[in-house]
Amino acid sequence: MSDLTIRRIATQDFEDVHELNTSLGYVYDKEKVYKKIISLLETGSDILLVAEKDGHVIGYAHGAPYETLYADTLCNTICFCVKEGIDDEEEISNALYLAFEERAKRFGYKGMRLSLDQEREKAHRLFLKHGFETKRSLQHYIKYFD
Repeated sequence: MSDLTIRRIATQDFEDVHELNTSLGYVYDKEKVYKKIISLLETGSDILLVAEKDGHVIGYAHGAPYETLYADTLCNTICFCVKEGIDDEEEISNALYLAFEERAKRFGYKGMRLSLDQEREKAHRLFLKHGFETKRSLQHYIKYFD
C-alpha cells in the first residue's frame, strides 16, 4: 500500500469521483461534478480529500460545516467512499478516514456527523471502529426543487 496518497481533491479528479458516485447510486452529470469541484475549491470551506493509487482516485471524503443552534460546529460528512473490491480496501478506507478526521480537527470542528445508507455495511463498521455512535431512529428526508 506504499503507493497510496491521500491529498486534497483536484479538478482533474472529476472522472474518477463521478465513477465513485455512480457506484453509490448517484446519477449526476460528469461535467457538473467537474464544476462542483471547482466551486467547492474556490469557496474553501469544505474538506475534500481523495485516496489515490496508481494514478487513479479510488476513494474520497467530503465534509462541510454543520451549524446548529444546539451544538458546537461539527463536520458534516457528506460522502465517504472507497472503491469496492480493491486490494487493501479496509486499510485504504482507514487511512482516508484518519486523514479526514485530522483535517476536521485542524479546521476547528468539535466533532463529526454523517448519514449512511443502511446497506453500506463496510462503512458502518469503519465509522463504529472510529468511535461513532448510531442513532437508528433518525430518518433522512430530501426534497428537490424544480
